[in-house]
Amino acid sequence: MKTANINIAQLGQTLTTADFFKAMPGLPKPTVYSRIRQLLTSGEIKRIGRGVYERSTKAEFTFEITSQIENIANELSSQFPYIDLCVWDFSPINSLAQHLINFNLCVVDVDRDAIEAVYDHLRETNERVLTTKRMFDGLADYDGYILVRKLVTDSPLAKKGEVAVPTLEKLLVDLACDKEFSLFQGHEIEHIFANALAQYVVNKNRLFRYAGRKNQRERIEQLLINNSSIN
Repeated sequence: MKTANINIAQLGQTLTTADFFKAMPGLPKPTVYSRIRQLLTSGEIKRIGRGVYERSTKAEFTFEITSQIENIANELSSQFPYIDLCVWDFSPINSLAQHLINFNLCVVDVDRDAIEAVYDHLRETNERVLTTKRMFDGLADYDGYILVRKLVTDSPLAKKGEVAVPTLEKLLVDLACDKEFSLFQGHEIEHIFANALAQYVVNKNRLFRYAGRKNQRERIEQLLINNSSIN
C-alpha cells in the first residue's frame, strides 16, 4: 500500500503542487493535498504563492543531553524498566528567553503512579530531589535540584540515543502552562514562543494536541495569535 511519506529535502527549495504529485505518483489527489497541508501546519514548508511553496529555513530543534540527564535516565530505566519517563533540564531555555536564568533544574517526568517511588529512589543518593508538591513548600533556590513530576499520557517525546527528552512542542506547552514553571510565564513566555517560532520548525498539530491533553489549548492558541506575524 502506498503512503504519503515524502522527503521534501530531495525536491529543492521552491516547490509547486505539481512537484508534490510527481513525488507521490499514483496517490489520489485528496491524499497529496492532505500531505501538503500537514507540511504547512508543521512549518516544514510555507506558501509563497498560489500552488507555490518554499521549504522552511528554520532548524529542527534538538535537545542536547548532559551527562547528568543521561545518567539519571539510564539509572531509572534500569531500576524501573516498565515506566515511561522523560529527563530534561533548563539548558535550552536561555537561547529562547529574554532574560538569562542563572540556575539549572533537572526535570524527571514519569508516570503518575511512579512519582513517589522514583523520588524515594533518587533521594537515596541525592538530597536535592523534589516533587511538584514539595517544590512549593517554601524552597526559594532550585539550582542543582531534580524535580520529579507527572508525565502526561502521550506526551510528545524525542529520543537522543536511549534517552527520552521533550520535543520543542512539549517544552513550550509545559513552560507556558505548568505551575512549576511560573517564573517563565507572563511576558517571558511571549519571548520564548516568539524566539522558538522564529528559529525552529514548530509542529502546530503536535503543539495543539498536547496542549489539549492538558486542557490548555486556548492558552497556546492565544500565544500563537500574539506571534501571528511569525511564519
